[in-house]
Formats: sequence, C-alpha cells, structure tokens
Amino acid sequence: MNHQLMERKKKMNERLQRITEKMKQGQPVIGVFVLFADSSVSEIVGYSGCDFVWIDTEHGMMDRREVYHHVLAAQSAGACAFVRVPGVEYYQVKNTLDMGPDGIIFPFVNTPEIARQAVEACMYPADGGKRGIGPLRAIKYGLDNEPEYLAAAKDEVWKILQIESMEAVENLTEIAKVPGYQSLFVGPADLGMSMTEIAPQEKPALIADIQRRVAQAAKENGKYCGSCAGSTKASCQELMSRGIQWMTIAQDARIISAWLADAVRNING
Repeated sequence: MNHQLMERKKKMNERLQRITEKMKQGQPVIGVFVLFADSSVSEIVGYSGCDFVWIDTEHGMMDRREVYHHVLAAQSAGACAFVRVPGVEYYQVKNTLDMGPDGIIFPFVNTPEIARQAVEACMYPADGGKRGIGPLRAIKYGLDNEPEYLAAAKDEVWKILQIESMEAVENLTEIAKVPGYQSLFVGPADLGMSMTEIAPQEKPALIADIQRRVAQAAKENGKYCGSCAGSTKASCQELMSRGIQWMTIAQDARIISAWLADAVRNING
C-alpha cells in the first residue's frame, strides 16, 4: 500500500471516527430521523450536538437534489450523514454514494442474500461489488485523487442493515455473518408490525429481547448495533444496557407537532 493511501486511511471520515470512539468509551451516539425536504433541518440537528442525521428517503419527502443538500448540511454542522435508501438495488444507491454520505441504511434486510446485495451495491467491482464509477462530491469534485478513493471506498461509508421483521430475526445468525457491512440496526416499529400473532402487551418485552440478540450477533461479528430510543437519558441508557450503541431519539415532524400541540393545550387549557 502506498504512503498516500495509508495517509488517506488514517484521515478518512473523521465524523465516523468520532462516533466510533464514543462507542468505544461507552457513550451514547444519538441522532434524529429527518423526513422534511428542507435541508436546514439537518443543519439544525447537527448544530444541536447530535452525532448523526438519519436522512430518510424511504419515507421522507425529498428528491435527489434535496438529499444532496441534506448531506451537505448535516456534515457542515459536524454530524454524520446517514441516508436511508428505499431498497438494495445498486441503481437506487449509486447516486447517493457519489454525494459523499457517511453511511447508507438499508431497510428490511430479511435474508443474507439481501444483506449481500446491500453490501455489493456500495462496493466497486474490484472489491466484489456493483457500484458504478462516477464519484463527485465523494472526491471533492475531482480535487481528491480518484484512484486512491476507489481503492479505499469500501471503508469510506458505513453499510447499515436494518433488522425489522420476524423473518430477519429468524435469519439473524446468517445475516450477521455477511462480510462488508459495519452495523446492524433494529427497527422496532416495523418489527412490532410483523408480530402478527403476538398480543400487543407482549410485544415490548419481545422487541427488547430481540434488541439484545441482534446486538450480541453484531458484537460476535465485530460490528456495531443501533436502534430507536426515546428522547430521555433513561431511554438511551436502557437501550445501551441491551448492547445498543447508537440510537435515534426523535423525528423532525414529531418534534414540531408534539411541542406545538403541547403549547396550544397549555395556552388554551
């Protein structure tokens, strides 16, 4: 490996280095779901001190240009830009990768085959993937050395696999063994929806147990694990006691609607 590439590996992605260091120290890594199109929301999340912004193109109201602006805004404010894409097909992912995000989140990774597809979508053919060559902002618009980037690209971006169905839980051991990803993430909402034969009052305990199992599977394979917490220290600490290392604590639309509805009730009450 040449000296320049070694230096790139040492310096690459300081935002990700920062959050991994926090996790090693047992500190919570927190972020917010962002669904609104206006990228100033991601900037606010970063400036507030959150570690990452979950830019949601699966459910969010944003087009490709708006996603690009969200990535810029999150990173300029010091937060990691994690983009959730709609699926694992490489053509759904490559344009987002070229924007230079810090992570790609894949929903409904229910089988090891889907997990492998997700990883392949983020990697160039030389590393066994299907990503097309055309980095733009990822190489500072041509100012970075492109061959060096291509050689190191597989480590530049987190690949995050969501475990959010009972099918995924059944296949957890094999999914966790797939090489090339960095983190699993338990999605409790869809996971709960998939528990069609479980009584509602029994679901919270089962989801908590699954969070522990997914975190353990991630740890055994040298990976990280995330999930969704509430917006309190106690909620984050509870998740961390289950082995969860990074977590969302709120959603942009609900922050506004909950605060405003509470304010209106207090004024009119």
